[in-house]
Amino acid sequence: MQLKRFSIVFASALMISSSLPPDTFAATIKRNVTASVAEETSAPAENTDPAPATATGDVATANEYIPSTVNNVPMPENLDLDSVVANAGLSNVGDGNTNPEPVLGETQMVHFGLWNTADQEISGAETNNSAYAYAKEGFNKLYLNHSGIGRYYYRTYNMNSGWSTWMNSKETAPITDPANKVQAVQIRVKGYTGVRSDLYYKAVLNDGTVLDWAKNGQTLGTVGTDKYIVALKLTLWDKQTAFSEPTKVLMESPVYEGTYLDADGQVQYSSANAYTGWAFYNNDQYYFKDGAKQKGWQYIDGYKYYLDENTGAVVKDLEPIMGLQSSYQIKFNKASMTMHIMAKDGNNGYIIPYKTFMSTNGPATPEGSFKTYVKYRWKIMHDNIYCQFLSRFKDGYIIHSLIYYDKGDPNKLDSATYNYMDDARSDGCLRLRAGDAAWVYYNTPIGTPVIVYTDYSTKGPVEKDAIEQPIPASQTFDPTDPLMQGNN
Repeated sequence: MQLKRFSIVFASALMISSSLPPDTFAATIKRNVTASVAEETSAPAENTDPAPATATGDVATANEYIPSTVNNVPMPENLDLDSVVANAGLSNVGDGNTNPEPVLGETQMVHFGLWNTADQEISGAETNNSAYAYAKEGFNKLYLNHSGIGRYYYRTYNMNSGWSTWMNSKETAPITDPANKVQAVQIRVKGYTGVRSDLYYKAVLNDGTVLDWAKNGQTLGTVGTDKYIVALKLTLWDKQTAFSEPTKVLMESPVYEGTYLDADGQVQYSSANAYTGWAFYNNDQYYFKDGAKQKGWQYIDGYKYYLDENTGAVVKDLEPIMGLQSSYQIKFNKASMTMHIMAKDGNNGYIIPYKTFMSTNGPATPEGSFKTYVKYRWKIMHDNIYCQFLSRFKDGYIIHSLIYYDKGDPNKLDSATYNYMDDARSDGCLRLRAGDAAWVYYNTPIGTPVIVYTDYSTKGPVEKDAIEQPIPASQTFDPTDPLMQGNN
């Protein structure tokens, strides 16, 4: 993966090597490597620490656990960006290595598009071929759409606005300024696709810097410079097979920005400044304040969270911590198709994210504040469609299980409504897996407040998960159904 740019620098270094001591020559090579070969050095074993960052583009690594960066890489004169991109190794992964998954026989795939402010795709490609996306003048928005069972989360760092909110498949950031170009990306996947595969992504910057392959939510690109991403490639890689491409140097920046795992196996955050805010590692949610990871009970952004006392990760199910409560509030975000069960914090109201359920809804789902007023153990919805564990909150709109055909029988499930919850949209009711619908049915009394709203910018307070194990198309029961647990 050695580019023309590196070759020229390397040749120049060779010409002067005879007049330099060995250690000096080694440092010269290290200062001038491009990101794609940043870890290669002829330095002797006793002198392996990276050289200090300089204007020539040094490799800057805080320690071995934090991804490396290159800093202040100069723009070459007469840069042939087309050639750099063509030879950057973006196609080295070919069509990835993910075979059709064994349950449904589907090939997991992601289409990724570089978009402008008019929501037009400048360039796009898929993970299951060797093509990559290239926008020589940069792009403003990242767009993903996927097949297979999973839930993608991604965000972009733009020149003039910083980090966008987290987006899901088929969403883009609300960028309207054409000069506000994407400088960095973070991309991760939850659910079955993420269980089977790692998501890798590689980029080239407009100054010709070729970065290594980032993985599962790592930051890739540049922050704090006037440079931007021009080429991007995503690939899904089976977790059982080693990934052979370079994965160390991920940013052109003085310091890597993002989470990492330290020597003690604890998630930390690397930043040029003391970071305050939410962060993710392996899809677990953490909160940092002035660079320090928070633990225990914390009031954050108007909510009260419980962060694991050992790891700091947000605890998504507080029933084992708090026990059952006498009352709850149900909040449903139509944008993310997520149901949050909120517990009461004394006089502060329902501000504790007690449980977070995967769900789905439909275009007709009403917005507003309601209360549950009647429950049904089984109910025919229309035609030959039945549901169980129902809690009505407005007119014909009900919180209920996934759908069953022919009769009220837990062995008549439509398996597609389980596997593809985000796509199997309802007529307006709020669908849950049987186990979650049963929890609402049995544990929330009549009169429980139900608040339905739409907020694309906020996927929380706790980000929802995705189906981690699909069921065969022939399976006729919901594996979360408390009445069917013996069939698992």
